[in-house]
Amino acid sequence: MNYRFNLSDFKSVLKTVYTGMQKIVGEARGSCVSFTPRKVLEFGGVDTTAPVALTLVKHILEKLVEAGFMQRDDSRARTRYVLCKNSPLWQKLRGGDSETLALLEAVTSE
Repeated sequence: MNYRFNLSDFKSVLKTVYTGMQKIVGEARGSCVSFTPRKVLEFGGVDTTAPVALTLVKHILEKLVEAGFMQRDDSRARTRYVLCKNSPLWQKLRGGDSETLALLEAVTSE
């Protein structure tokens, strides 16, 4: 189900990130999940060959780190992002809260 999204429409990128993170958290078996921007795109159902897409996803994830919703793990060769149950974002993604996309928009617009 890989498709390309319109890179010039940031709202569609946000929606893809939301979908990908929702699936990652939904399939979590523990209290934390770690992922890369490429994994978010894969779970969002997007073709991950476009470097621009990865850059946009990384920008969104970095904004979430800055806002305190998740952490960045730089201990490996590739940067991974960690989201744990104690984050309010986890509960919103797990519960399918309709305001989560608005929260992502607000965080990235700063």
